[in-house]
Amino acid sequence: MELRTLRYNAIAVAILIFIFFIISTLTSNLVMPTRYTIDKTAPVYLDYAYYIDEKKTLTLNDIVSQPNLLIHDSFSEIPWSFAQQNYWLFLDLENKSLKKENIVAHFDNPMVDHLTIYHLTKNNEIINTFRLGDKEELLSLFQYSVPHIRFSLDSRTSQRLILKIDTIGISKTPVNLYRDKEFIDLVRSQTGIWGIFVGVLLMAALYNLVLYFGIKDRVYLIYIGYIISAITMMGAVLGFGFYLWPLEWQLFIHEKVIFTNYAISFFTLSFCIMFLRYHKDKCWRYKMGISLLYAMFILAISSLFIPENISAPIFFCVMGVLYIVCVILIYKKLRTGFRWAKFYVLSWIPLIFGAAIQPMELTGLLSYSFTTRHAFLVAILCEVILMAMALADRVRYQRERALYHATHTQQTKLLNSSKLKHAFMALQGQERSTTLCLIKIRHFNSLNTIITPSQGYALAKHVAKQLELELSHERQFVILETNLNTSPRLADLNSGVFACISTKTQNQETLEALLIKIINNLPKQYEIKGLNLQLNYSIGISSAAQNNDFEYWLKRGYLALKNAKNSLNQIGSSSNGSNLMMDVSLAAKLQQAINNNQLALYYQPQVNLFDNQVSGAEALLRWPDPAFSSLSIEELITLAEHTGIINELTLWVIEQACRDIVGLTKNGYPEHTISVNLSAKNLAINNLAEKVENILIKYQIPARLLKFELTESAFVDSQDALIKLVDDLGALGIKVVLDDFGTGYASLSYLINYHFSELKIDKSFVFDLPNNPTHQVIVQTAIDMAHNLGLSITIEGVETQETHHLLKDMNANYAQGYLYAKALPYTDYLHFLKSQYSLKMLDSSF
Repeated sequence: MELRTLRYNAIAVAILIFIFFIISTLTSNLVMPTRYTIDKTAPVYLDYAYYIDEKKTLTLNDIVSQPNLLIHDSFSEIPWSFAQQNYWLFLDLENKSLKKENIVAHFDNPMVDHLTIYHLTKNNEIINTFRLGDKEELLSLFQYSVPHIRFSLDSRTSQRLILKIDTIGISKTPVNLYRDKEFIDLVRSQTGIWGIFVGVLLMAALYNLVLYFGIKDRVYLIYIGYIISAITMMGAVLGFGFYLWPLEWQLFIHEKVIFTNYAISFFTLSFCIMFLRYHKDKCWRYKMGISLLYAMFILAISSLFIPENISAPIFFCVMGVLYIVCVILIYKKLRTGFRWAKFYVLSWIPLIFGAAIQPMELTGLLSYSFTTRHAFLVAILCEVILMAMALADRVRYQRERALYHATHTQQTKLLNSSKLKHAFMALQGQERSTTLCLIKIRHFNSLNTIITPSQGYALAKHVAKQLELELSHERQFVILETNLNTSPRLADLNSGVFACISTKTQNQETLEALLIKIINNLPKQYEIKGLNLQLNYSIGISSAAQNNDFEYWLKRGYLALKNAKNSLNQIGSSSNGSNLMMDVSLAAKLQQAINNNQLALYYQPQVNLFDNQVSGAEALLRWPDPAFSSLSIEELITLAEHTGIINELTLWVIEQACRDIVGLTKNGYPEHTISVNLSAKNLAINNLAEKVENILIKYQIPARLLKFELTESAFVDSQDALIKLVDDLGALGIKVVLDDFGTGYASLSYLINYHFSELKIDKSFVFDLPNNPTHQVIVQTAIDMAHNLGLSITIEGVETQETHHLLKDMNANYAQGYLYAKALPYTDYLHFLKSQYSLKMLDSSF
């Protein structure tokens, strides 16, 4: 662990100790008032008795006149219940001191409906009558929240307090007598705990509301609902709710307090389901939880219309079911590795104990004390804090998980291109050498057609493991991520391509030799269900200059991988030279050049071998701008095809060719033809034949002067569309040429299905034609076949006079090649046509 991390951890521990110091100091000042009742602080003796009036028919006189009805026992022995009955409590006080005692009687049940206190002399003469309870009117908020009375007890006298408790619901009313000082301590302690409880919970609610607006996760709203329900319920039970709500609201809450209990239980289960993400699983446990939620909702609504003494026992039964369901939900997730839920599990510990203490204290199973009275409140406070910590831990985990998924591939769990980019940018900022090394499992995409995706991922992980091991031996490969367990140098770019960065300044041959050494140690075989796959690898190298961005650098690497040689351990490189890269900005410039007519057509002549006269020319696209002079026609067409502007480009070429045909006619060459190349992408042009016809009409030129040369890629991609196009063009009178005849696997079949006017023999058969008898046979056969089918034939790639004469002897129709001329700009081509003397001298030279 880093020194800085240790330092911050030490600061955090110091803050935690300081917080516990504050809590301990505050706790020491919050005394336990029930330890200091008047019988423990003064010579005042108390005698207890009680009677339960089950029929609710007796009056004060009835009780006083029949002392034999009383049960002389401590109030803690009263069998409190939710039954509708009256409780008569007798408290005899005898002051044996020599001074008068001012006494405060505290009745710790702010939810009691009617509490009547009769203050009597020893002879049962009424001194005063007090009426308390939430059904009484004109009481102060203090009397509602802390029911109490004040009276004096003279020295060496005896008095009696008789309490009549008439309520529906919670009837247990603990009675404690204090001196003024101890009562003030009671109020101060209660108020302190209430303030802490409400303050912490409200701050937690506000904070999580902010989080909800930021994260939009419903679990925060459920958490806030739980907090509000807890404040409402505890405010009713303990009395501080009178200071939170309007009086009418609080009195209504007292009457329907079981509804608030259902609310807190409802949000408890909802939070459990949402926090543990069962709403994503939709399993039987989720359905069980939802069913219980519906049941609690129905029972909560019913509790609004059912007396509290009936609905309360039902609720306590539901609580038992709630705990069982939550335990099942939590246990399942813990088994599946929800390590981030530890604080949530801990939050149940205080809740379970606190929730058990409250009903046990209310029903008399636990003796009353200040501690037991506030145990559930403290338990909820601890639970809410732990739940907040659980939510924070969940957010941290989700952030780590999101970061993990952002930096790792989902299938192989290896680093992805984002980590590669981060490392690249860091190295660029340090002005260090950055050479991208791509290693690809050859034919990986083809393998995916015969193996399952999971088997493909397993293969990639198997190779990556060994590759990572090999890279770890070479310090020049940068570490992409550092953690306590691993220091990976490898990134997975998918499709069997892995990437690493070399930071060593070295010549390319040295790096290539090292990479070949590394891939020689990679697995050569991989078994899948008894099949031994033979594995080979390709390498691509891309160096970067300081002004290169990551995408440009990576694209160069893929280009190097694509251009790698076809050998067992093929390797290719893409240096940072002047070669243009295919990118969107270049395509945009090309499209702008098309729109602004900044491109040009160069023409390579096609010679009639019978009279050595130029009969036509093939139009070849060029970009005259010096900035793009190194861009070949193949790269230009590829760029146009990949970016979807090939159709714009083709229509421009056709129209420009037609304009040049008009120029040739005006210059005295009315029968000169021009050939334009078409590719498979051009078939996507809607109504191409109709557009060509419109161009011919526009420039008023004969259709016979325009030819279209079709490459085999067009035939393979769309047979039906191409047959129709060839027929439509033929119907217009345009000649259609089968280009590169002899190189395709099905060229002969094309002659059957398409109505061509001409064949064009590929130059690969012509370069060594005079010295290659096999090629001579092939070319002669093609010429004879074309003539027998009524087609003319053009031979391209003619570079020597010997080849020229040989083709003439073979009875070929036309020839094209550097022997006659290279591709020339239109103006230069016109000059060439006007000076054809060199062509006429071809025959005389032999």
